[in-house]
Amino acid sequence: MKSFISILCPIISILFISSYGSSSKETETQINISCRECAGMEVSLTKSNILHTGLNEIYQSKFDSLGRTKIEFVQNDTLSLLVVVGNKDQGEWKFYTTLYFEPGANIDLTIENGSPKFDDDLKIINSYYHKIFLVEKERSQYVNTNVIDRISASSLEQQVYLDSLTQFGTELKHQIKGDSSISDYYRQMLLNYFSLYEITQRMHFDTEIARAESSNDDMRVVLDSTLTNAFEDLSLHPSYINNPHYTWYLERRLRPIFDNILNCRYDNEVKTGVYEYVKGAIIKDKKLNDYREFLMALFVAHMSIDYLMDYNLELKLIDLFQKDYPHSKYLEGLKYIVTNYDELKPGMPMKDLVLHDINEKEFKLSDLSGNLVYIDIWATWCGPCVDELKYSVKLSKKYSSRPDLKFLYISVDQQTEKWRRFLRNNLQIEGLHGIQNSEFLADSNIVNSLYKFNAIPRYILIDKDGNIVTTNAKIPSELLSDNYLDSLLAI
Repeated sequence: MKSFISILCPIISILFISSYGSSSKETETQINISCRECAGMEVSLTKSNILHTGLNEIYQSKFDSLGRTKIEFVQNDTLSLLVVVGNKDQGEWKFYTTLYFEPGANIDLTIENGSPKFDDDLKIINSYYHKIFLVEKERSQYVNTNVIDRISASSLEQQVYLDSLTQFGTELKHQIKGDSSISDYYRQMLLNYFSLYEITQRMHFDTEIARAESSNDDMRVVLDSTLTNAFEDLSLHPSYINNPHYTWYLERRLRPIFDNILNCRYDNEVKTGVYEYVKGAIIKDKKLNDYREFLMALFVAHMSIDYLMDYNLELKLIDLFQKDYPHSKYLEGLKYIVTNYDELKPGMPMKDLVLHDINEKEFKLSDLSGNLVYIDIWATWCGPCVDELKYSVKLSKKYSSRPDLKFLYISVDQQTEKWRRFLRNNLQIEGLHGIQNSEFLADSNIVNSLYKFNAIPRYILIDKDGNIVTTNAKIPSELLSDNYLDSLLAI
């Protein structure tokens, strides 16, 4: 299932609202789907947000006992949607592809043995759409298998690899160019897909190289004090700037760049706020003059990534962005990010957790109510987690005289005995220890899903009333040098 998701994510991002053939008049569009083997299954139409804040499902239906369904919706522009067949609780889809829609179009789709057939005014276009979708799926599989090995290759080998990415779909491209049954308008629209894919796959490769450099101290990019070189390796393609497929890859290409800027701010103890600091770096690069609003929107979205997400900071960043760009079309997507975290904002009731201690005895997070609780979510295989544990030991000793402060260590190790052995060998890590894995729970990722994070270590603070202080607390090494916990204990 993990490999399925890794392949699917970039494919999902090909959805976009096209600028071709736009219309200001809203018109009802209809899709009729027949699939005998899909009787009783769910089907949905999904589009992606202009910023990568997840997928927004626009319509959902269900196949009747004969495997038929119809979905109607109103649109005022051309767009592409992901059609998904299959019940969500089954964990994998029966069928999925992208389809092209125009206002007022009636699309007839028949699915037989996992293959689509079209019978409507757009049947040729949607047939090509599906074929292009399959080409990109194949290319994504190839990239996921080979890109890591190519990062450390010679420049010549890297170029051979990049050239190989342009070979996918060559025959289909020639077929589209020579198809006299489609207009120049549709031909150009379809060919634009291929150009877009080649650009984004190169961007993906550049991103992986940047990530490798950021994790290697000897290769790490050093920014000058003026930040004028912060974006020197970034190339933008104006014709695709508002295309969510392009934005999906651009946002990932920007991650190591934004992180470099933030690290530079931290290393140099700069007092300027993160928003103004990044804004200043963008302003210094003249090639970015026309894209400041777009890039700052992506930065605000970047700060909502699970390992960075701070609810109050995100609200502040959105407010600063709105002051700069009060009528920005990106505001809706940015505000959507925060609403997705409303239940985890400071002051909200904690999400209770069921844990098992080293002796397999069950206990709950709520058992610690009445205390300030510092939660450390970790695993024995997580290097940064283990590195911070030595500071956790010092932190617990610092507050050993405060029984109203509890240190709770939650392991997400899947190998329970390995976790037990680690604790037996490190008895100095005092506090409460619990584990969540498939040995004890049907959903071994419940802590991740409840508190919405995908990376560890993660630190959470719960106040004495059982309410959330923050779901992204300071790490132990930082807490040792300030009085933040003292201020919470004084409340």
